[in-house]
Amino acid sequence: MRITRTRMSLAAVGLAVAGAAAAVMLTADPAAAGPASGPAAAVPTVPSSASAVLVVCSGKGQVRPSVFDYGCMPSSEYLAKLRWTSWGSVAFGSGDLKVNNCMPTCAGGTYINYPILIVLWRAEPWTGHPGKDYFSRMTWIFTGKLPPRPHTTTQTFTLSPKGAP
Repeated sequence: MRITRTRMSLAAVGLAVAGAAAAVMLTADPAAAGPASGPAAAVPTVPSSASAVLVVCSGKGQVRPSVFDYGCMPSSEYLAKLRWTSWGSVAFGSGDLKVNNCMPTCAGGTYINYPILIVLWRAEPWTGHPGKDYFSRMTWIFTGKLPPRPHTTTQTFTLSPKGAP
């Protein structure tokens, strides 16, 4: 599928908005801000590490994975061909959402690729892993045709520190 300049521009704007929203959410979180006293109260807290992990279904943390099954089961959707342009306290990348068309059945169906931009954000302390953070939010933005419902152009998910939903 050929991606037009307009679609890429819209996707870039959407990605920038998602990144800005992540920054606002991080600095607007009262629990993350700490006690409100003096000039230090205006400084947002920084995650405990410069690079966070994506917790996969096995419960292990990965950096820059090429595949991610966010449903943690043999599912009809997963992320593939992931390529990361940056990875730190926020990660930006692109890839495909692969959706099984379940025709004639899900076992015999074909996976259809839908290109996306992906942002992993809101790095939080990873319980049981001192000094390590995990991404607790994932936002994707479709850059082409949308899969069948219930998908919208932009979707945000809460990620578990255990890997399973």
